[in-house]
Amino acid sequence: MSTRNFTMAHARVIAGGGSFALTMMVFVMMWLKPELADNDLFKSLSQAVVIQGLIGLVMAFLFTGNSRGNDSAPTQSVTIDQPASKPVPVEETKP
Repeated sequence: MSTRNFTMAHARVIAGGGSFALTMMVFVMMWLKPELADNDLFKSLSQAVVIQGLIGLVMAFLFTGNSRGNDSAPTQSVTIDQPASKPVPVEETKP
């Protein structure tokens, strides 16, 4: 049995597929039972699923995806050479 690495790219694909399936389920329910379109609760819930699921997920996928194709975030190496015996001066303001 081989194991595969589960990355954030896989998680985004699964979340996107789940959101798409849920949205399609709402549309199929409306197609099969048109009388649901008259129910205010169903309208509110279906709008929440469709708008929040599709637009929210697309924006999250777009802005959090890594453009290089791998999941390693760019890192910077920072060296702090301030000795502990000379801390950074801080001014206290009194109200």
